[in-house]
Amino acid sequence: MGRRNRKNRDSEDEGIDQAELEWMRKRQKTTVTTSNNSDTTSSDINKEPKASDVSKSSTTATTSEEQDKIERTRLKKVQKKAKQKAKKMALKQEEAIQQSKRQAEKALHDKQKKDLDKKKKKLKKETGSQEYKTLAKGVKYQDLVIGKGMPVKHRKKVRVSYTLRSKSHTSGKIIDSSHNFRFRLGKGEVIQGWDIGLEGMKVGGSRRLIVPPGAGYGNKDVGAGKGGDLYFQIELLHVAP
Repeated sequence: MGRRNRKNRDSEDEGIDQAELEWMRKRQKTTVTTSNNSDTTSSDINKEPKASDVSKSSTTATTSEEQDKIERTRLKKVQKKAKQKAKKMALKQEEAIQQSKRQAEKALHDKQKKDLDKKKKKLKKETGSQEYKTLAKGVKYQDLVIGKGMPVKHRKKVRVSYTLRSKSHTSGKIIDSSHNFRFRLGKGEVIQGWDIGLEGMKVGGSRRLIVPPGAGYGNKDVGAGKGGDLYFQIELLHVAP
C-alpha cells in the first residue's frame, strides 16, 4: 500500500518537473530572441551608414535640386508667356488705335471729297456750260461764276480784279495783276480782248479770257513771249449806273 502511493507521487513529481522544464525552455528561448533583437537594434544604431544609404541620401538631394530646376524653368516659361501675351495685347491696342486713325482720316477725306463734289456741282449749275465760247477776233471766254448784279454794257465804267498769266490760267507764270482796276468799256482804254470779252458780264461774276495776239498786244512780248496768247481771270466788282 505504501509502495503504491510512493510510485504515484514519483509519477506526479515527474509530471511537474517535465512541465516546469518545458516552461523554462520557452522562457529561455523568448529571452534569447529578445536579447538578439536588442543587440541587433543597438548595433543598427551604433554602426556607420552603409554606402547604399549614402547613395540613397545623395539621390534624394539630387532629385530635390532637379525638382527646383524644373520649377524655376516652369516659372520662366510662365513669365515668358505672360510677357508675350502682354506684348500681343499692346500690339493689338496699337493696331486698334492706328485703324481708328485711318478710319477717321478716311472719313475726313470722304467728307472733303463730298464737299468738293458739292461745290463743283454748284459751280457747274451756276456757270452752266464749262466749255469755252469763241467771240470776235478769236477771243475765248469761260464763266466760272455767273454774277447776279448789273450787266456790263458798252461805254459803262467798270471796276475789276484780274490776274494775267502766260500759257495757262492755273499754272502759268503771273505777268500782271490788280485788285482794283477801273476803265470804261468800249473806249479803247484796254486791249480789244477785254472790250470784246467782258461785254454782258454781270457784277459778282468771274470769267476767264484767252486773248490771242490780234486782240491783245500783237507781237509785243509782255511776258508771254512774242505772239503768245494771254490768259486772264477777271472778277467784275462794280458797274457804274
